[in-house]
Amino acid sequence: MTLNQIKKIFFTVTCFVIILGSVNAQDSQTLYYMNRVPQATMMNPAMQPACNFFLGLPVVSSLQLDVGNNRLALTDIIMKHPTQDSLITFLHPDATVNTIDFLNKLGENNFFYEDFRTDLLSFGFRLDSWYFSFNLSERLSSSINYPKDLMELALEGNSQFINTNADLSYLGINSSFYREYGLGISKEINQNLSVGIRVKVLFGHANITSDYNENSFTMYSSRDSIYLNADAVINTSSPLIATTNADGDFESFELPGYIENADTDSLIDLALAHTNTGFGVDFGVYYKPIDKLSLSLSVIDLGYIKWNAEDVTNLELKGSYSFTGVDVSSEIGGTDTVADPFDDMIDSLTNCFTISNNSDSYTTGLGAKIYIGGNYAVSKKFDVGFLSRTYFYNSNLNQAFTFSANVRPINGLSASLSYSIMNGTYNNIGFGLVLGGAPLQLYVVTDNASAALWGHETSSFNFRFGLNVAFGCRQKTKTKDTPMLKSVF
Repeated sequence: MTLNQIKKIFFTVTCFVIILGSVNAQDSQTLYYMNRVPQATMMNPAMQPACNFFLGLPVVSSLQLDVGNNRLALTDIIMKHPTQDSLITFLHPDATVNTIDFLNKLGENNFFYEDFRTDLLSFGFRLDSWYFSFNLSERLSSSINYPKDLMELALEGNSQFINTNADLSYLGINSSFYREYGLGISKEINQNLSVGIRVKVLFGHANITSDYNENSFTMYSSRDSIYLNADAVINTSSPLIATTNADGDFESFELPGYIENADTDSLIDLALAHTNTGFGVDFGVYYKPIDKLSLSLSVIDLGYIKWNAEDVTNLELKGSYSFTGVDVSSEIGGTDTVADPFDDMIDSLTNCFTISNNSDSYTTGLGAKIYIGGNYAVSKKFDVGFLSRTYFYNSNLNQAFTFSANVRPINGLSASLSYSIMNGTYNNIGFGLVLGGAPLQLYVVTDNASAALWGHETSSFNFRFGLNVAFGCRQKTKTKDTPMLKSVF
């Protein structure tokens, strides 16, 4: 491969990442106990909404955006100059923190994530003690991983890795864009116990994912040499066409003709295609052990998508390279007849690594989430709650905790205030607001309203809003019948 080919590959993959990662959906923690919002059942299918029927308006019933990372806030990278009216990075000599402080904030495996979700169609209705719901949603979920060793190499060089390996195996990406058809069923066993399940059929639009292997990408340093070793696989599924060179090795991706020519019929067929099938399931339990106290447990997005071979390209990077230095004597001597030593180094590097491509199907997971919660009803109009979320995604474990207070002062108005510990930060103050009931309901939810005040110290942000049509939202109380005449028998 030539340097120009490497640039093409880098540009193609970067564009793919930007397209898939431009927007990306963990559910808002604050939403969990807002049972007047039908979309709260997406976090626990055992919970039954307060309204007997709802219809989500297409697209606008649920728009959700979530972006962030697991370690860094903006102030860890950019900060105010201590004496001047300007902004500097942590690399500036006058910065109050240095590279050691920056690296200490990182874990072994670090990641950025983005999530996006919108419901094209959703509705639900109650039938005695049963509640049924349906959703048709478009979902986009992305995560980019980078190891701490990579940042140490970039900021401090390889001195700390002499006679040892720098493990870069965590470096990778996992992005999926897919359609979801979900059918939820909840059953109220009795006044104290409800169970629910949601079965989901999935159809993948596009994906790019790294196949993580131990020591798939390492760099070993000795006193006089550097050794690079790579044995990594990147799987892609998209309309892009993989091209090869004369030797059969991967060269670049190209857009198919119907996309370049903006063929409307073909683009519509692509958008409505039902290929790359998958299956998912959500299940939950809602239990009241004593009066006023409720406990809940749910597992969400347990499932997979199988990406079919017809749209798949498996890129396999293999090779090893040893670097013993660059001979610059010709540059110092001023001779023009010898080739640029750095060009020779790049040519040698590209010749040592090959990128082969296959078309074998592969499977990706959805990123399971576990919610464990407790809620205490102080009164009929006020309750407090606690929620723990454990999130598994792309070999990452992300834990979050939320405390919330929920109030319903009058019919047609409810509000929530929350405090969350998430993504290594402790300044996440969120809120939720629900206006209206029957026939129209508007809701807005976020876990990070505080980002508007100190967003420079926040590591993540999420926002969700929607508009629903709802009926049967008045809470009915059962009264005990008393006879008009009391019998003596």
